[in-house]
Amino acid sequence: MINKIWAQAGMKALAEIADIYPRMMSIHDNSLFDGSFAMDFINHGDKIIYCAMYLYIGYVNEATNFAESQGGGGSDTKDWGREKNEDEIEWIRRCLRQATKMVKPKCGRKIKR
Repeated sequence: MINKIWAQAGMKALAEIADIYPRMMSIHDNSLFDGSFAMDFINHGDKIIYCAMYLYIGYVNEATNFAESQGGGGSDTKDWGREKNEDEIEWIRRCLRQATKMVKPKCGRKIKR
């Protein structure tokens, strides 16, 4: 049930962003959106939604495995979980923020020789 709700909400959000994206790019400098959540969601929205769904239901290891299997670098999820006084919307937002970090490729420092 939760999977279906998340999938429907996520796909609706992706469709809405896909609708406004061309207008956004035609009236603004494209570089304004580099590194923004909007661009991350446009480029990796389906992955972000699935990863956030795993986090939301408490499947932290599955979220990490999913993110890494999709080319993401994973992320530090130690002590991850819903806070005692956190409301539903803020919890969903935090899951989406964390999932966005997790699905991005990890940028590590390379050893110089």
